[in-house]
Amino acid sequence: MAGMKFEYDENGGKFFYFFLSVYALILVPATYWLWPKSEKKQSLHPENISSYPPCRDKYHLLRASEPRRRRRTIFVKIALLTAWIILLILAYRVSLIETEHKEYDPFMTLDVDQGASISEIKRAYRELSKKHHPDRGGDPEKFANIAKAYKTLTDEESKNNWKTYGNPDGPGVTHFGIALPKWLVDHKNSLFVLLIYTGVFMIVLPVIICIWWQKSARYAGDHILIDTIRLYHYFLRKTALISIKRSLLILSASAEFDRRRNPMIVDRPSDNIELPEVTLNCE
Repeated sequence: MAGMKFEYDENGGKFFYFFLSVYALILVPATYWLWPKSEKKQSLHPENISSYPPCRDKYHLLRASEPRRRRRTIFVKIALLTAWIILLILAYRVSLIETEHKEYDPFMTLDVDQGASISEIKRAYRELSKKHHPDRGGDPEKFANIAKAYKTLTDEESKNNWKTYGNPDGPGVTHFGIALPKWLVDHKNSLFVLLIYTGVFMIVLPVIICIWWQKSARYAGDHILIDTIRLYHYFLRKTALISIKRSLLILSASAEFDRRRNPMIVDRPSDNIELPEVTLNCE
């Protein structure tokens, strides 16, 4: 009766399939989220620059940070492109791995056509036996395979077993390969592997998911804070007609202008003087 046998990857071939799958599973979404988005270039024409001093100061501050932002963009692009090159190299390496499991073909072993007659099979067997017999310096394993192939094609029971089970000896052991190197499950490395699993799946991964969830839970799809959208929705439903002054008041109440949520916001004493003047001019 056929049995089952589980084997770990001895030569590291199957592990490449596993590693390539996990690597691609991480790289594809990472590229989507981390690839720098193209920004709309602002015109430097004086007409497109506000004459209001704080706005001009903010404009120059943003311009001063552009080289640093550009270097970071270049670094991210180079890192992602390098990661994709590694993925292509791994894919090429996997494509070169030869399949270990091959179907048993006695015709190929005896180097005869599949429609060969019994006399042709016997003739091929005699010629190969003379060439590969151990007493004449031949390879014993090669000779054993030749004898097995000859028996498969000339013995009815062996031939039926080969056609039914793919093996002239009858049902064989079914091998299941596990795409993990054997050293990974060796009891000598159990503590090391346990520490890695604990660090990745119980510390690093939960922290990444927590940070992502906190960020995505605060923003809507268009990168606007959800609290700001709720504020706008409340006032738009409450008031059918909104004046310019009221629009400015609602806009200034946006959560993006809250320093606790946006560290770039700087509270200036001059705001208490300049902003009321702007509001009065909108009457």
